[in-house]
Amino acid sequence: MRTRYLIALLCCTLPMLARADDGIKCKADGNQQQMNACALDDYRKADKTLNDRYQALMGTLPAPRQQTLRKEQRAWVKQRDPQCKAATKANEGGSIWPLEYYGCLQAATAKRTRALEKWQR
Repeated sequence: MRTRYLIALLCCTLPMLARADDGIKCKADGNQQQMNACALDDYRKADKTLNDRYQALMGTLPAPRQQTLRKEQRAWVKQRDPQCKAATKANEGGSIWPLEYYGCLQAATAKRTRALEKWQR
């Protein structure tokens, strides 16, 4: 029983351990690992865009609005990953899971980046 649990745990967490330097390059019409690499790349780009926009925005806001935005941003970050885990649970442990999970993270992050525009007014 314990061995099955450990195997299931490893199968579910190994895709999350993918590293940028694992040698797999993005190819949108490639095999599953290559498409997964594209999804991870896309998420990282979206995350960088969000962080850049957030930092620039924080530099333009007065202190009280900075505190409000910081609180909102932290709440958003706290719920994003669990929501994407839940949305992709059906394929967790499968080879397509990283593509779906990082795709979800990318979409949520891009949506949040657009939501920051309301703070510029």
